Parts: sequence; C-alpha cells; structure tokens
Amino acid sequence: MDCNSSGEDGLIEDNVNLEDDSINFWATIDVSPHVAEPDQHPPLHHQHLEHQSAPPPHMEMVESSIRRDLFETEETQLEPFVGMEFESGEAAKTFYIAYAGHVGFCVRIARSRRSKCNEDVIMLRFVCSREGWSREKRIIEGKKTRKRAASIREGCKAMLEVIRKGDGRWVVTKLLKEHNHEVGMPSRVHYIATEGDAELEPFLGMEFESLEIARTFYYAYASRLGFEARVRQSRRSLHDETLKMLKLVCSKHRYHSGRDNHEDGRSAQCNETIKEKDGCEALFEIIRKDGDRWVVSKLMLEHSHPLISAPLSKVRCVRSQGEILVIAKNFADTRNLLLNGQESQYPRDVRYNDLGPEDAQNLFEYFRKIQSENLAFYYLVQVEHNNFTTNILWADAKARMAYNYFGDVVTFDTSYLHDKDMMPIVTFSGVNHHMQPVVFGCALIVDQTETSFAWLFENWLVAMGGNPPVSLITNLDVAIAAAAAKVFPNTRHRFCKKCILNRFQVEFTDVYLSNTTFDGELRSCIDGSETSEAFESCWELIIDKYNLRDNEYLQSLYSIRQHWVPLYFKDSFFAEISISPPPEGIDKIVEKHFTAKTSLRVAVRQFGMAIANRFEKEALADFNTIHNKPFLRTAGPMEKQAASIYTRTVFEKFQEEFIQSLGYHVNKMEDGAISRYCVARNEDAHETYIVTFKASENKAKCSCCMFEFTGILCRHAIRVFIISGIRVLPKNYILKRWTKNAKSNVVSDECGVELRGNNEEPSDVRYNDLCRDAMKCAREGSASAEFYRIAKDALQKAVHEVVSAKQKKGQLTLQNFIKSQKTKKFTRSSKKKDDVKKCERKKSSRVIPSSVKDSI
Repeated sequence: MDCNSSGEDGLIEDNVNLEDDSINFWATIDVSPHVAEPDQHPPLHHQHLEHQSAPPPHMEMVESSIRRDLFETEETQLEPFVGMEFESGEAAKTFYIAYAGHVGFCVRIARSRRSKCNEDVIMLRFVCSREGWSREKRIIEGKKTRKRAASIREGCKAMLEVIRKGDGRWVVTKLLKEHNHEVGMPSRVHYIATEGDAELEPFLGMEFESLEIARTFYYAYASRLGFEARVRQSRRSLHDETLKMLKLVCSKHRYHSGRDNHEDGRSAQCNETIKEKDGCEALFEIIRKDGDRWVVSKLMLEHSHPLISAPLSKVRCVRSQGEILVIAKNFADTRNLLLNGQESQYPRDVRYNDLGPEDAQNLFEYFRKIQSENLAFYYLVQVEHNNFTTNILWADAKARMAYNYFGDVVTFDTSYLHDKDMMPIVTFSGVNHHMQPVVFGCALIVDQTETSFAWLFENWLVAMGGNPPVSLITNLDVAIAAAAAKVFPNTRHRFCKKCILNRFQVEFTDVYLSNTTFDGELRSCIDGSETSEAFESCWELIIDKYNLRDNEYLQSLYSIRQHWVPLYFKDSFFAEISISPPPEGIDKIVEKHFTAKTSLRVAVRQFGMAIANRFEKEALADFNTIHNKPFLRTAGPMEKQAASIYTRTVFEKFQEEFIQSLGYHVNKMEDGAISRYCVARNEDAHETYIVTFKASENKAKCSCCMFEFTGILCRHAIRVFIISGIRVLPKNYILKRWTKNAKSNVVSDECGVELRGNNEEPSDVRYNDLCRDAMKCAREGSASAEFYRIAKDALQKAVHEVVSAKQKKGQLTLQNFIKSQKTKKFTRSSKKKDDVKKCERKKSSRVIPSSVKDSI
C-alpha cells in the first residue's frame, strides 16, 4: 500500500528542491563490472597544501583513457515508451537523464511515492525542468533575502513516470514527450572510467588541457574516493563572457551564512536539506591561464565527514555544463543500460520479495542458526564471481529423509517464478506411501537460465545423497529441460500435462468460447488414446476440424508429444494413483506464506511449520494403517495378503482392482513358455487388453502398463494370475514404497549424520548401518597401501573389541546365571527349614500343659 502525504494526489516530494533548476542530477545504479575489485579502498587523504607532489603524466593521456562518448553517432536511438522496464528506479532516472541530454532539455524529480509497508520508494516521476510555474517571492519583513534568479518554469507537460512492480522491476506507466517550448542543443553523453586515473590525486598547480578534462577528473576522483561533487561557483570574463573560473565542492559543503538566519521563513523541506550539510570544506578550484590551459588554484582535500567508498559496480550520472557525464567502470554495460534500460548479463539488484535484497541476510542468519542446532539441515547460496547472491537452496532433515524413501518420482514446480505477487520460489516434491504430498527441498530462483537450473539440480542432488530420481516432472521450459538432461541423463523427464492444458485455454480462448466440444475432444485425444497411431490420427482430426493447422504453438507441442502425452511414457514409473478425494497439494501452503510482502525468514519458518504438520498427518495415517484393519470384501488369500502389506490408501486402490478383476473374461491366445491372454469385460468385448504371462517366473505384463506406471498390479494381470492358480501376489509386484514398512531403514547424509524415520526392525537397521560404514572404510582404504594398512588394522581392532565385549558379556551372563542358581538353591533350602520350624511350632502348640492335666 502507498504512503500518502497531504500533498496533491497523495504524493510526497522526497526531499527534492523543486525550485532549484540547476539541480545536481546524481543517480546510483549497480552494474556488474568485468574487472577485479581491488583489495581495499583508497585511503582518506589529508594533504598539506604547501607541499606539492610531483606532477602526474600529461593529462591528454588521461583523457584518452577515461573519457569516451557513449553515443558516437547521431543515429543512436534513446526513445522511452510505455511499458519499458528497468531493473531499478535509479536505472530509469539515469536513462531519462541521458535521453534528456540527447534531446536537449533538463530533468528533475517532481514527485515520488513510498510504500506504507517498508517506506521503500515505489513511484518516481521525472519532468522537464520547465514543468510547473514559478512561485511568488516571499519577503520577510526585517530580514535580508537573497536575490532569486529568473525562473524558467513555463508549464511544460513533458514527463516520464515509473512504478515498481511486484517482481522488483520498474515499468514506465506514463509518458509525455512533447514540450511547449523550444528545446536546447543536444548534450553529449560521455562515459568516465574511474579506473583510468586510479593513481592520480589533485594537487596545487595541477594543469589540464581543457575545462572538460579538469571537471571529468574531479568527478571521477570524487566517485572513487567516496563523496559527491557539485558546482559551487563560477566566474566569467568581462570581455567575452567565457568561463574563467570554476569551483567544485563536496555535496555536503556549507550553505551561505545568510540562509541560517531565516528562522521564520525556512520551509520544512529546506530544514531536511540543511541537515544533510556538514559544512565540509573540501573544494577544487581551477582558473584559466594563458590560452586554454586550466590550473588548480585552490584545493582542500580534507572532509569533515566519513567517506564511504562506492562499490565498483556503481554507476553515477551527473549533468554538468551542458554535458551528461556517466561515471562507471564498464563501457559496454553502461551503454547497454542507457540504450535499452537494461544491464549486462549479470544480476544487479537481486530481490526475492518487496522488502529488498537486505532481507536475504536475515534468512541466512536463520539458516545458520538452524544448521547449528541440526547438522542434517542443508542450505547453499549461489554467489556469482561479482559477489552477487542469486539462488538459494535449502532442505531440512525430514525432507532429505523423505527423499530416501519416496524420491523415485520428483515434481519440480516453477509455477510461481512469473507471478509478480509471489516470491520466486520453486519446490521439489513427491508422494509418500499414503499418497500424501511430501517436500524434498525448496529454492529461491532469480536467474532463470540453463546454468542456474543446472546449479540447482546438481546441488540438490548432492543434498539428497547423490541418487537421482527415476522420473522427473517439470513445467514446459527450454532452460529446465536442458539442465535436467545434463544433470539427470538417466531420469525419465516429462512435462506437466496440467500446465500445458492450462496454457491451451490461454492460447485458444476464442476456440474454447465458440466451441463447447473442443475441450472434451482434446482431452479424449490426449488421455484416451491407447496407441501412437490412434493419437496421431485423432490429433489431425482436431486441428483440421477447428482450423488450427497453421498454429505454431500446436506444432511445437506435437513435436515434443513424447514428453507430455501419457501414451508415450506409460511404461515408466510416475507413482500416479487417482484417489478420491484427491489429497491437498503443497501449492496452497506456498501461496499462503511466500507472498512478495512477507519477510523471507518469516515465510521459510512458517512454511517449515506447515510442512511439519503434514508429517503429523503422515504419522496419523501410519497409526491408522497399523491399528485399524481394513474391511475385506472377499475371502481370497490375495486380498488378505494385500491388506497385511499395503497402507490403507494403497490397499483400497488394490482392492478396487481385485474386485473389478472378477468381472473380466480371459481367452488364451497363445500357449507355451510365454502365454498370451486376451482380457475383456464380459459385457464389453470392445475394450480388450493383452496380458503376457511367464509361468516359470510368475511374471505378467499387461498392455495397459498400470503396474509400470503406478506400481500397483492392474485388474487384467490379477485375473490372469487367478486363473493360472496363483493365489498370492508374487514379490516382484510388491513395491516397498507402497507398503507399511516403506520407512524401515536408516538414512545418513554425506557427513554420516543420521536422518532417522520409523524403524521397525532394529537388528536389520544396525546391520545395514554397519555395512555402510564398512563399505566406506573399504572404499577409502583401498586408495593406497598405506591407507589399506590403516583401514585393515582399524577393522581388525574393531572386530577384536566386539568379540571381546561379547565374550565378557557371555562370561558375565554365565556368572550371573550360576549366581542366580545358587541364590535359588539357597532360597529353597531356607524355605524348607522355615517350613520345618513352622510345623514344630504347630505341634508344640497342640501339647496340653501339666497344670491342666493335674486339674483334670
């Protein structure tokens, strides 16, 4: 949302003096230089003016190395247009300044708008310097006022307005090129390379061949040192009105003392501007001597404020004395920026959301914190050779563990890369043994090139243990396809059919609206074709019926039909099972948390919490599978076996196939070692399927390829098994990833950090874990004879210690057994003695006392 001030149209002035027609036009733009950055910035200079250093080389050599026309011919076009895009607001400003200089008018910033969320500028309006009308002169009684120069405001309407979109790019939304006045002479746009005079410093008596060279030198010096220069004063000759003196000062030079006394008339804007002035005394004054030679007559190099050296990737643009001076490092990138509103191939201002690139640093701190708490957390940041952060990849321990169990099929979703309201997030995902979606990792992508996607695939594969998936599903994209072919050469890659059909509705909106049967016929052709001949003939009929044969988009899709039409990859495993109701995908979670207005750290943390809730649902499904037995609809041993092996969701799908198989009729077509059967429904003999059966190995293959595609045996093969006397599922047709014990092993990363799941067989787990460590020891120890001896001694020592520990434990167990036996024997003897004593006491109690006998 926008932050509106009390000004017109809710716009604020953004600290720009609109009355100053000689405004110093500075713009800062990042571009990527092709030169190495020096080890350190130039130090601050504190030079005593009475001591002069040796003069530098002749300034003509300096001019030839640092000054160059950006537009050497008049044919160069600098034409803005509505919809033109820029990488930043400063890039748009630089372009318009150069355009104005090329046409012959001056530019100033009229208005700007800030966001209410983070106070970032989201709108800039550049106008001709003659826009608007002059204000009346304010006279304060009893106060002296400076004489104001004659105003040149003539109500010119020429302007260019840019607005920042959700993806960080700036777009021209308003443009007026016509002026209501005569424009001046076009200015030359010069390029100033700061590296050309990297070792030169100004000194008293320094001479220049021309005023342009002197001015260019000081602007470059200021840019290199870390301050901004402006023209403070100039003097002309009384004889011919030519310039004879020019004084350049620091942009934080003090104001005239008369302004400090305007207590009642000072505006708020003036107050804000004066706060930025530190009274800096740095100056550079040159005077013209005999002929056209210019000499430094006054010089102050000390500044009263810290100097912040600008990065070498900065570009500054200044309008001075009828010229446009562009101060930068790389000529090609700068010229491309001004001509096209674009920069070089290197990213400049990387933005993952509307909060700016600095928000990424908070995310990195969060990642480091998580990794310190859990070593299994993995994250990686791609940094270009020019120190620009581009792509960010991360995967937590649960995601890496889930990939070990269910990473045979991976979906790479890039749907949000072109959504301006969302962060450029991509996800790696799959399905677990309950057909629930599970995340294998996420990334933020700002550079959508083949190289970028290849980097992402390679490092994500490292995070997942180096085991590539069996199948990969992606959006239709040339760069992604090329990167996947390089990184996953043995993986079956197909494009998302849903995305392609959605694109159909966009490309052929008129056809959809005018023909209600088009969608049904198209889907029937794509999903219902059993053979390639059937699909091709059906496709031809559709494009002829709706007059689409000359459509290039359809022609390109048809050429890659093997990668998106189900018919051509039904023999590959993609773990796709249609269940009702369909499970909720992770797209809702992504859309909820990764909006462009959300902080990166908050988005990643909340997304992680939402995915953790998904794991709780998985644990609940595991509990229901183990403790709640499904209802069996027959007494068949195959159904009972499947109920004890599969999860509830997968069993319900198998149960449906098993029940449906009872309604199919089987005809044997060929007999022998490999038999062929024709399977069809009793009431519908038109839909037939061919099942080949090898009795010696209990193997069956159906023409529908359901088992190959989903991992669950189809009704046709089940029917053949039943009539062949096979009452239970062969082991070859039970995929572990669909069973209750899908997570029965230990997962470790490359550092040996365990990523544990639900282990139901601890002895097998320990055995597999030890075998993995022993294999790693053997692999490293076999590299040389020396390493072999070390590994051999370590293994023998470990075996000896384990055997000794077992022997000690066995001896201790025997001793404990003997001791326990003695204790039992002693306990029995003691108990026997106690019983004897009790009997004697009972007998003694029955004896009549003598006194009683006498009385009787």
